[in-house]
Amino acid sequence: MNLKKVLIKVAAMVAVVFTMVSCDDDFNSVGSEVIGGVNFQDNEYSSIPVAYSKRFEKVQTSALPNYLIGTYNDPIYGQSTYSILSQVLPDRFNPTFGDNPVLDSVVLRIPYFSNITETETNDNGDIVNTYELDSVYGSSVINLSVYKSDYFLRDFDVEEGSEVRQVYFSNDINENFGLEVEERLLFAKNNFEVSSKEIRLLTEDTDVDTDDDPQVSTIPPGFRMALLSDIAADEANVLNPDPNNVRVGSQDLIDYFTSMFLDKEGSLELSNANNFHNFFRGIYFKAEAITTEGTLVFFDITQANITLHYSFEREDTTGDDDTTEIVDDTGELVLNFSNNIVNGIETNFNTTIENELSSQDEINGEENLYLKGGEGSYVVIDLFNRDVTNEDGELENELEFIKRQDWLINEASMKLYINQDMVISGETEPERIYLFNLETGSVLIDYLVDPTSNATNPVNSIIDHLGSITRDSDDKGEFYKIKLTRHVIDLLNEDEDNVKLGLSVSQNVNIITTAEGFTPTNTEDEIIPFSSIISHEGTILYGNGANVPEEKRLKLDIFYTESTTN
Repeated sequence: MNLKKVLIKVAAMVAVVFTMVSCDDDFNSVGSEVIGGVNFQDNEYSSIPVAYSKRFEKVQTSALPNYLIGTYNDPIYGQSTYSILSQVLPDRFNPTFGDNPVLDSVVLRIPYFSNITETETNDNGDIVNTYELDSVYGSSVINLSVYKSDYFLRDFDVEEGSEVRQVYFSNDINENFGLEVEERLLFAKNNFEVSSKEIRLLTEDTDVDTDDDPQVSTIPPGFRMALLSDIAADEANVLNPDPNNVRVGSQDLIDYFTSMFLDKEGSLELSNANNFHNFFRGIYFKAEAITTEGTLVFFDITQANITLHYSFEREDTTGDDDTTEIVDDTGELVLNFSNNIVNGIETNFNTTIENELSSQDEINGEENLYLKGGEGSYVVIDLFNRDVTNEDGELENELEFIKRQDWLINEASMKLYINQDMVISGETEPERIYLFNLETGSVLIDYLVDPTSNATNPVNSIIDHLGSITRDSDDKGEFYKIKLTRHVIDLLNEDEDNVKLGLSVSQNVNIITTAEGFTPTNTEDEIIPFSSIISHEGTILYGNGANVPEEKRLKLDIFYTESTTN
């Protein structure tokens, strides 16, 4: 291509650009775009929802994704105590324990959620890991007791039949199960304190080429308590004193476990799950507050266990002449927590808030909205059910009014401001809240299309739809922002019914399954997300009352584009 042709093409392109700019100057006006005499303008409309709170008398605590044990003092709502009742199953049925078995120890282990932050080698050449604990709240001591329970947890609802799983609730242990859950005390630790230190275990040196010093192995942080004979416990504690690894001398309990397991070899009780559940009905973890603060541990109970360590004799054939001799050996039987597991929750609500929650205005809404996890409270949000004055000066249902406007919805969102005058701001404020369809428990369409969904990192998941807490310069919680653009578009297009929405706190927004709950004003069960039940924190948000500061009043802001003609 020669230079002349190139210059001609460049000149043509410049001419086109100047023509477009000239047209733009002729037809664009400030703040609008014009197409054939039609202007498009961006505007904002604010809708005031009706919002109020509901207090739960009890919530479903069976089939939870994880469980809580301990006590927690919420600075707003008061103290809650969490207990656990669980069935157990042995890791094998019809166990054999060898000849002349002797039970050496019974070990309870409760692991914490933790992460290694540093690994180093100490002066003795041992590798030492430093851990950071996750999901431990508070640092005050509590009393922890573990009982064998004699209360039978059935699998199915006797009224509904064998196809409907039995549901257990947060008040069942304290109000319905009675003293049967405390049939026999097995483990007890007064002044129990959570520690992030790894647990160091001593074992016999099995390497004949080295000295006779014990081998040291480590396991991640957790609570470990071993029942031994009195003499064995004294020796173990002298060799390796460790507050995370408690050894208790209790020959009486060693004899008890021997009679329950080793002496039952070949029995029907140990032959299958049904027989075992009726024979050994469960384990009850009971926490008791010592101070007004306490400690609450969130953990995966399916990773906890009770292990019976035993020794026995067996025949061993050695040498070329096949000489048979009697040698000592060891074995273990592991009892895993599984099947029916129930969290008991006893909450002593702040009296003032309790009174507020007993008299909510469900027609006009409330000034303060109370959100509390566990056996707590949630918020009902009713969109577009007010009457508004239309362009003819007549009252009209708000949703019908907006439908007639033919707006192009760009965004619909709510800022839920925290009432900092009533909340103790800081780390006790919940990081996330959760919005759901109150009739079905399902998430909104905005949840399903959120591009920030992160299955492995719930802290930063679904943050476009369910924004995390926004804090001010003093680290005080200021507001949560929830986008529900697609939900509003579907309402206007009549692709979705205008049902009431539920708002709750959430421990993990990736958990979208729901549970049953009961409130004083409704004899039928209501829906509450599991992620709220396993959350212990609470907050107070501003509602739509007349005394709420205008700039913090709950409202749904709709940003839209509309067309107008010249």
